[in-house]
Amino acid sequence: MSQGRRPERHVDIIVRLKSRRGHGHGAETRLIDAILGDLHFATHASVTELARRAEVSEPTVTRLARALGFEGTRQMKVHMAQALAIGGAYLREVEPGGRPDTSTQITSEVCSRAHAALDLISVALTNVDVDALGKTIAGAKQIMIYGTGGNSSMAATEMHNRLFRLGLNCCPYIDPQLQRMSASVATHGSLIIAFSISGRIRSVNDAVSIGKQYGATTIAVTVPESPLAETADILVPFHFHEDGNLYKPTSSRYALLAVLDVMAMSAAQTIGPAVLEPLRRVRQSLATSEITDPLHPIGD
Repeated sequence: MSQGRRPERHVDIIVRLKSRRGHGHGAETRLIDAILGDLHFATHASVTELARRAEVSEPTVTRLARALGFEGTRQMKVHMAQALAIGGAYLREVEPGGRPDTSTQITSEVCSRAHAALDLISVALTNVDVDALGKTIAGAKQIMIYGTGGNSSMAATEMHNRLFRLGLNCCPYIDPQLQRMSASVATHGSLIIAFSISGRIRSVNDAVSIGKQYGATTIAVTVPESPLAETADILVPFHFHEDGNLYKPTSSRYALLAVLDVMAMSAAQTIGPAVLEPLRRVRQSLATSEITDPLHPIGD
């Protein structure tokens, strides 16, 4: 590495090792296998210890580090430690008895975890003034909904889907730049609803702070005691517990949907009969799609 060059921050060393494995010679291949076979040991072992386990020479370890694009073994180990910290759980094979092996077990585990997530969030919402939330949403002149990332962006989009049909002026923003830009045109009477499971997404936190500066009321659906929770005017505490099954999608999605449905229903009941006409129009628009059953969900 040339002097003054900043070290790369976003390096997936696992991919580099696997790619290199197909082009290396025997000693280098053994070394790569030793590293991938026990990343924890490889990260913390000395060069001598790693070379001994792989049955290669110490210079082979140094040559591998440079072949991977690093200045030396120390920098390689830094990225190995990062890979271990970020995705170590995904590098270990799940024990044979640690995952369902039949369709019935898979269905049971997904559904039971969904029920557990709903039970947990139901308890958390008992301490929330849902009526006040509904009044805040229903009384807003403009609603901006923020969420970045898989679950939070899904929640932002779905909240918009719930609120626009009530006749409310709302728009979801999942793009970080648009979140900040839209927040900058907030005024008194604007409402920001921010979804963030971690409460640490910078763009969302920044947008909430910007919106507050211009008079917007802010609601955060996030984990308590997070930066977002401390910034927002109103906190809807989002409690969740994951089971560690890496094969199963996160069950917190169901809890997040329940939270936004509670908020949307409270807003609808606050508005009252006035929501029936826009809902009727939505139903009418679906007649061209041959959805005529009045009990069918509005907006399939």
